Amino acid sequence: MLIRNIELEKQACMLVNWYELFEKDTIKSCIIPVPDDVLAYLRQDILILPQECSNFTDVSTGEGFQTTHYDAFDERFGSDGADAEAEEEDDEQQPTFPAFSQTLKDAIGSLGGNAFLKTDWHCPKDAQWITLGQSLCVRDITDIYQLLKASSFSKEDFRERSTVNDSGYHIVLKKWRDIHPGSEFRCFVRNGSLVAISPRHWPSYHEHIARERTEIVSDIVSLFKEKIKDTFPLKDYVFDVYRPGKDKVIIMDFSLYGKGHSDSLAFDYDQLDDEALVATIEEEDEPEFRYLPNDCGIQPIKRNVYGFPQDFRNFFQGATTSEGAGGDSNNLVNRLIEQCNLQQLHDNEES
Repeated sequence: MLIRNIELEKQACMLVNWYELFEKDTIKSCIIPVPDDVLAYLRQDILILPQECSNFTDVSTGEGFQTTHYDAFDERFGSDGADAEAEEEDDEQQPTFPAFSQTLKDAIGSLGGNAFLKTDWHCPKDAQWITLGQSLCVRDITDIYQLLKASSFSKEDFRERSTVNDSGYHIVLKKWRDIHPGSEFRCFVRNGSLVAISPRHWPSYHEHIARERTEIVSDIVSLFKEKIKDTFPLKDYVFDVYRPGKDKVIIMDFSLYGKGHSDSLAFDYDQLDDEALVATIEEEDEPEFRYLPNDCGIQPIKRNVYGFPQDFRNFFQGATTSEGAGGDSNNLVNRLIEQCNLQQLHDNEES
């Protein structure tokens, strides 16, 4: 049995290492190296935002949308009788990264004012509860810092690495697109052959998938054979695509093949391995495509697991009862209370 070099595989799947190879077939992205001082800050558990995030108001986006942010170190976070000396001490403790923050601002602007955030391997989907609307769409540096500081997935990417995979740390901003969940697919490559395709948002039902099944498979196979197969360096891997329409498939990401690395969705990795051993070259044009052929009602979606943390909900619900939810909506505490109450209402409607 061939021993895998996981670190080398992870390196190949970093967007910084494959973006130029597939730039014409993927979404426009800005790859931003993380300096050592910012890296040390992002590894810390405490949720203190940099000085550049203070006093943000009325941030315009490329779509004309405006959003207002809280003052990260407003006196409302301290006691009512806090004196000037205490405020000065807070300012001294608050980090600042002016050059890096400006780079983030410029990147968002170059992408039209809205961007999708990820690190070298993961997006901070476990922290999207902290943003208004629970979205991974970032419109300014406050959104970026909040998501990165609150995400365990991001912290995992920022951990120290072996010398084999010591190629630096990066923040990736992709041009934001409103993607229909029924247009995303996960593709499994084993021994250099495309063996299986699954809807990315499994097990959701989408009527058009059954109707367009043949075209979906044909378009993905064409992309794989013409652009990916002889270019991507690994033999076993997973790649995600977005198919906005006929004859148009966009590469979204690459990830490691196998249990514990990438969700197999509609498949089982043991079964994929067994089938790959007996697959023929001709079968590559017809990878197995699994999807829900009928509407089976409401199905559990894994992304719902990453909702507002229960301990936060308990704390802020208690705060709402004892102090009320009034006050300035720009206050971070009030924003979290509001978000908590919205999710509680949503949970009650589903139960």
